[in-house]
Amino acid sequence: MRLSFNSAIGILLTAALLSSSDIQADIVRQEIPGNVTKVLVSKDPWQPENFKQGTIIPATYAANAEIFVDGIDNEPAWTAAKEVDVPLSFGTVKSAGLKALYTDQDVLLRIRWADASEDRLQHPWVWDEELDKYKIGPQIEDSLMLSFEAGCEWFPSFLSGYAFDFDAWQWLANRTDPLGQALDLSGSIKDQQLSMNTRYKSRYGTDEWNLKFIDRSEGILHKPWDELDRQYMIWPARDTVFFHAFIDGTRGREFTRQLPVPKRLPSSPVNLAPQFEPLKLSGNAGDVQAKGHWENGYWTVELRRKRITEGGTAWDVQFDRLTQFSLQVFNHVERLDQSSESPRLFLQFLDKEKAPERLQASK
Repeated sequence: MRLSFNSAIGILLTAALLSSSDIQADIVRQEIPGNVTKVLVSKDPWQPENFKQGTIIPATYAANAEIFVDGIDNEPAWTAAKEVDVPLSFGTVKSAGLKALYTDQDVLLRIRWADASEDRLQHPWVWDEELDKYKIGPQIEDSLMLSFEAGCEWFPSFLSGYAFDFDAWQWLANRTDPLGQALDLSGSIKDQQLSMNTRYKSRYGTDEWNLKFIDRSEGILHKPWDELDRQYMIWPARDTVFFHAFIDGTRGREFTRQLPVPKRLPSSPVNLAPQFEPLKLSGNAGDVQAKGHWENGYWTVELRRKRITEGGTAWDVQFDRLTQFSLQVFNHVERLDQSSESPRLFLQFLDKEKAPERLQASK
């Protein structure tokens, strides 16, 4: 059932549906501006019809797991974790395999996808014989971005047509990988042009039900989505949105140093030289460890961050319950509207008792 914003019939039908199934829920209509319908549900499996349910990515507890973040997932803990194949839309990468682990302190994600070539160059200086000088090359590094529910409302797609806040981790094969880090970003999708925003046309342009978890109490780490208090919302999508992100703890995106145009030495000519030198991030900006390894037509990227951080921005995701997130993969492209994107994903923390025996803490 799709609710019409210009008719009260949609709300009446929803109310009837809720009352007939003995589900306790409230329906709220607000002006934010624009018509917004909200349905509040507490500890019940009900969802709006046509809501796109998320895919569960189970995070296995791994006490004392010794995992070296190097992009090579050969540790016993990764072997025991379940891999979920996630379909990707748009772009050239059609799927990715995800695994997740957690310890008392950290969250670890492992992402693998098929890629015929290892692209670790980002617009290097390339010698042009005809021009007799260096110019910026067309090469583009491979990369990925994870977007997490944080702050206000959140949508799986950056280009869904809605305005929202997000926490993001961005791994770049050229500009972050050499230092074993990912960018820890805080950002917003806006519905109007501001400074430093990038304009994009929405990929969908249709009104979609969205989900926000509102539980933040103790003892809910292992609860599934239908045992948590939830708010479903729907309001008009826009045709155009504006992307803005900055490195956590800063107001900018300075994570590289641009290298000068190299000098051409006749005795030892260099046809290709890097344009960027990665900078080591510190403080909250350096929260996320990440390393990628390409082999036999596949990228494998491992990422690690503390479950609970201190001193970050208001959007810094805290892994104290089931968490919504999504994945974007960039293959020979840089723009969001050229990337491959996942549907809604749920990072579900499994009970410690369900962890494989060899990963249990020794007694």
